[in-house]
Amino acid sequence: MVAQVAPFRGLYFNPDKVQSLARVVTPPYDVIRPEEREALAALHPYNMVHLDLPRAQPGDTPLDNRYTRAAALFKQWRREGVFRRNPQPAYYFWETTFEHEGRSYTRVGLAALVRLEPFSKGVILPHEQTFSAHKADRLELLKHCQAHFSPIFALFPDQAGGILERLRACLPPEPFLAFTDREGRGQRLFRVTEPECLKAVYQALLPLKLFIADGHHRYETGLAFQKWARERYPGASPQASFNYILMYLANLYDPGLVVLMAHRLLGGPRIRKHLDEQGLVGRLAAYFQVEPLEGPREDPEAYARFLQDHLATSDPKETVFIMLGFGLKAWRLRLREAVRQKILTRQMHPALAQLDVAVLNYMVFDKILGLDAKAQDDPETCKYSSKITEVLELLRRKEANLAFVLNPTRIDQVREVASAGLIMPRKSTYFYPKVMTGLILNLINPEEEITLPA
Repeated sequence: MVAQVAPFRGLYFNPDKVQSLARVVTPPYDVIRPEEREALAALHPYNMVHLDLPRAQPGDTPLDNRYTRAAALFKQWRREGVFRRNPQPAYYFWETTFEHEGRSYTRVGLAALVRLEPFSKGVILPHEQTFSAHKADRLELLKHCQAHFSPIFALFPDQAGGILERLRACLPPEPFLAFTDREGRGQRLFRVTEPECLKAVYQALLPLKLFIADGHHRYETGLAFQKWARERYPGASPQASFNYILMYLANLYDPGLVVLMAHRLLGGPRIRKHLDEQGLVGRLAAYFQVEPLEGPREDPEAYARFLQDHLATSDPKETVFIMLGFGLKAWRLRLREAVRQKILTRQMHPALAQLDVAVLNYMVFDKILGLDAKAQDDPETCKYSSKITEVLELLRRKEANLAFVLNPTRIDQVREVASAGLIMPRKSTYFYPKVMTGLILNLINPEEEITLPA
């Protein structure tokens, strides 16, 4: 099996209708909190949350609900000329410039359609577990709207860096979309249609494995939609558009890749029974070296820097994370190496036993707190945030009782786990920044075939 990465006729906001892309594009649906959703919706009548994150209403029925309303709105926008569609298939060279911890980065990617393949084929590889409720929601939206609003973020291994450089050599003088998003990041999208260039990039990507970085739910939803569409259109061509999914592809070896960690916050009735400080710290001490940390709790920004500094000084080969709770107290937990050798490597693959997040899930969530997979799938029990300041605020507001702050999973660990056919715990990585929703879209038409470069 090979990775088919195809050019496509992208759909994008008509500049005659939308003068500020920053007011209509959004982060992916799964990082938008309810209050943020409402703020985005108020920014512009064409903001993507109206389509990608439609709001339920009292009295919804099977014939009138958030999915049917999103589909009707999408048709209306197209009818009114809110979107344009490129006249010919293209690859889209996508540059994102951003700042992180005082450094400037430029991440380069390629937006294209990728043929859907089951994970068992070994062409497209996952690295994280998914949430069943999210997939059901995304499938209903996809069935009704029949369009990809948000690209899946995937990685391909190209140590020489020649694939995207070949595409760069074919760029037109100016991007067809360019703007600064609401977070101050520069976004530039170039359209490449030159046949020889398309062919060269297509062939270079054919033998490579693709690693999903962000968008596991959407990929599994794409597979479910493909099955649903094949049953409805049994005579459709193998190149029918529902056999493909929109992806943003970056080089696994790109120095512009930044990975953050989705820190864990725990709360709800399953956690409250464990809120005995002395007892919990005592149970942790059986497996970890436990060090109390005294930092400036009254100053959230300073306290966040204090905690980050205590994480950053740890040896990458060690497993170290910080527990917060009981009035924002902090403890630095360092795994006893004998525990990894005597317990973890007997329970899981060595590649997983090296992951801080796998250690946390097994030794703390499962063994000490008794949280099974169902409990960790429950948003009342387990929440996530990539920002330590937000973690502190949620604890302060008592929206969580305990939190665990971790170092990011490294890119080489992602590659090792995915290559071995293994799955990390949920939210093991947070690739920063997220790929924007709404900058380039893809229409799904069962009667339309995808043309592969000759």
